[in-house]
Amino acid sequence: MGPADDARLTPDLLVSYFLAGARAPAQWRVGMELEKMGRLAASGRPLPYDGEGPTVRAVLETLHELRGGMPLTERGAIIGIEAPWGSITLEPGGQVEWSSAPRRNLAELEQDLDDHLQAMDRTAERLGIAWLDVAVEPELPLDEIPWMPKARYRIMREYFRSRGRLAHRMMTQTASIQCAFDFADADDWARKFRAAAYLSPVATALFANSSRIDGADSGYRSYRAAIWRETDDDRCGLPAIVFDAGFGIERWVDWVLDVPMLFQRSGDGLAPPDGSSFRQRIEGAEGERLTLEDWSTHCSSIFTEVRSYTYLEVRSADLQPADRALAVPAFWTGLFYDDDALEEALDCGAPFSEPRYWAEAMEAAARDGLEATISGRSLRETTQRAFSAAIRGLRRGDCVGDLDRVLEPLDRLARHTGLELPA
Repeated sequence: MGPADDARLTPDLLVSYFLAGARAPAQWRVGMELEKMGRLAASGRPLPYDGEGPTVRAVLETLHELRGGMPLTERGAIIGIEAPWGSITLEPGGQVEWSSAPRRNLAELEQDLDDHLQAMDRTAERLGIAWLDVAVEPELPLDEIPWMPKARYRIMREYFRSRGRLAHRMMTQTASIQCAFDFADADDWARKFRAAAYLSPVATALFANSSRIDGADSGYRSYRAAIWRETDDDRCGLPAIVFDAGFGIERWVDWVLDVPMLFQRSGDGLAPPDGSSFRQRIEGAEGERLTLEDWSTHCSSIFTEVRSYTYLEVRSADLQPADRALAVPAFWTGLFYDDDALEEALDCGAPFSEPRYWAEAMEAAARDGLEATISGRSLRETTQRAFSAAIRGLRRGDCVGDLDRVLEPLDRLARHTGLELPA
């Protein structure tokens, strides 16, 4: 049983919030989020939210017409869709994000992904839109990207103005694939969190797909990863505690409690922050009114390479072309849902298990991709080992479905990157 919604929040209760998501392996699910940036097909110009011609609003209305579900609105403006197949949300620069429902295996997830991508293609054809298959807007300057009409993003836009040189680029000019995974208990949570954290440089290099910005080469294979490192040191990257020997859910909660709040609740909406941390709020006079919904909102403002709700979310991959998109959740599923593969993942990531080496590896992976060398160690060799472990994990695991079909995008990724599939 999870924590009571009306109980006064304490650190112990917030630990229980995470542990409430623990599941037996037979109940493990996999999910993904995929963002797409759209441009006018005829001119390459950005899509406004509203107005004449193709718009972001028209995209959401068309997706609702094609797929059904319940439209979500804010001040009369449609900003998303909730449905049995998942949800559509609107990102700050007009990126359309699809979040899948949790699925029993990768084959089910692939079917959902195909359905979504087909609907996106039909929408693009009907409206005269082209969807970008890269993770950073390659041509348009930042000041030409329109901002979407969501209160959350008005607050974030102002907050991030002084937090990082590239924070507004992060909000409006990037797209990624994020994946969600279950865990069995606190120990399993910590093992998977560590594996995802340590292998963030591997995933950054393996899925690098954002080399251009402002119409020129950026000097990076993944400029999206470089953007995140200049967004907000308080809530991005990884905190040092992740690399401590005693790291677990309790330590994570302690850290998240002290991250400055990005949002405050005001009535039924959100208000700008006042500089306080969540810990200060629950220990103060307002503590009696704060709920687990407030905590979940705060957790959603943590943008580390790995983060947690009642599941783990892995965030280090650039958006991939449609025929390789499933490779991202497949890679992590193979590592996370097989014990031997998870142990090998932790061993592969061991060279990056100290903050200084991890930061060096993240910079090198973003800049040089698989050709990076970190302290004399080839990132390609480390990635090949992790990639092979993931595929062996998929072959042994139960969360796959049609193995041959699931391996197809991984085979395409291997051919694209020059890696090899294990025999």
